[in-house]
Amino acid sequence: MEYRAALLSDLDALHNLENQVFDSDKVSRRQMKRFIQSEHSLLLAALDADKLAGYALLLFNQTTQLSRLYSIAVSPDFRGKGIANELLIRCEKSAVERGYITLRLEVREDNSSAIKLYEKHGFKPLKTLIHYYDDLADGLRMQKRLGTAGPQMALPMPLYVQTLPFTCGAACLLMSFAALGHPTPPTRKKEVQLWREATTIFMAAGHGGCSGQGLALAAHRRGFPVELWSHSQGTPFIHSVRDPLKKSVIELVHADFEEQIKSTDIEVNEAPPTVEQIETWMEKGACVLLLISTFRFNGCKEPHWIVLSGMNEQFFYFHDPLVEEAQNAVNAAYVPVGKNALNQIVGFGKQKHTACVVIYPKENGLPA
Repeated sequence: MEYRAALLSDLDALHNLENQVFDSDKVSRRQMKRFIQSEHSLLLAALDADKLAGYALLLFNQTTQLSRLYSIAVSPDFRGKGIANELLIRCEKSAVERGYITLRLEVREDNSSAIKLYEKHGFKPLKTLIHYYDDLADGLRMQKRLGTAGPQMALPMPLYVQTLPFTCGAACLLMSFAALGHPTPPTRKKEVQLWREATTIFMAAGHGGCSGQGLALAAHRRGFPVELWSHSQGTPFIHSVRDPLKKSVIELVHADFEEQIKSTDIEVNEAPPTVEQIETWMEKGACVLLLISTFRFNGCKEPHWIVLSGMNEQFFYFHDPLVEEAQNAVNAAYVPVGKNALNQIVGFGKQKHTACVVIYPKENGLPA
C-alpha cells in the first residue's frame, strides 16, 4: 500500500469514494480540490496499485495549536486491512512535523467502530454535539495531545499545580525557583504570598492576575537576576475591566510596580522576545515565564502564565500550572509548542500585550 499526498489527478477517485462511503455530510469535489491545493490542509491518499483505497483529510488551524482530522474514509473493498489505522498514524506524524501538538476530530456517536479506533490511539471525548450531522445524528468531539520526540535540553523543574484559578503566575515562579535550586519545596502558602506581591488587583471577574512587572519584582526580591521583556499599548489588563474605579486601581498598581523596578537592577526591554533569544536564555539555564492567551490552545480568550521547561530543534516545552483534573497532571509537564508558532501564543488582549520574565540562576549559587 502506497501513502502519499493526494494530487489533482486523484479528484475523480476521491469524489467517487466519498459518494460510496458517506450518505450525508460529504466533502464536495470543489472542496477536495481546494484542500489538495491549500498549504493549510493535508489530503492523504492510500493507494493499492494506483487504485484509491482510502483517504484522510487533516486541517491545520492558522491561529491555534489545534489540527483537525476532518474526514477519513476507506473503500469497502479494502476494509479490514488496517488502512484507517495507518492513515491515522500518518496524520498524527504530519501534524507534529508542522508543529501542532493537539489533534481534534468529530465522529458520529453511533459509529462505534470508529470511536474504538480513536480510543485505541489515545483520543479522549471532549463534548457531545447534539444534532451535529445533516441527518440530525449526534456527534462526539474527541481530542488527543500528540507526542513529540521530547526535549533535548530540559530543566530539572517539578510541576506545581496552581491551587486557585488566578495564581498561575505565582505557580510558575515557584516552579522556576525550584528549578534554579531553591531548597524549600513549593507550598500553597508561598503561592498565595507570591500572588499577593505580583497581582494587578482586578481582572474581568474575580481576583486579579499577575503582571510581568509584579512577577519580576517578586523574583528580584528573592535574590535572582531578572530581565523583563514587556510590550503593551497602555497599562496591562486595563481593558479586562469596565468599572472606572477598578481601572484606576490597576493603573495605580502598575505605576507603582514600574517605580519599584526603576530602583532595581532589573533590565527592562520594551519588546517581545525572539525565538533565538529564548533559546539563548534556556541554554544559560534560565527560567522563562511567558504570558499567553489560552485561545491558541483551547479557544478561550484568557490570560495565562506558563514557564518553559525544555527545548529541542523544533519545539519549546513548558510546564502548565493549570490542571483541571488530578489524573491529567502528567500531561501538564513538558508540553510541546512549535517554535514557529510561538508568536501566535505569546500575548494577550486588544493591547497585544506581551510579557516575558527571564529568571537566571543566582550568581553565587546560594539561595535566599
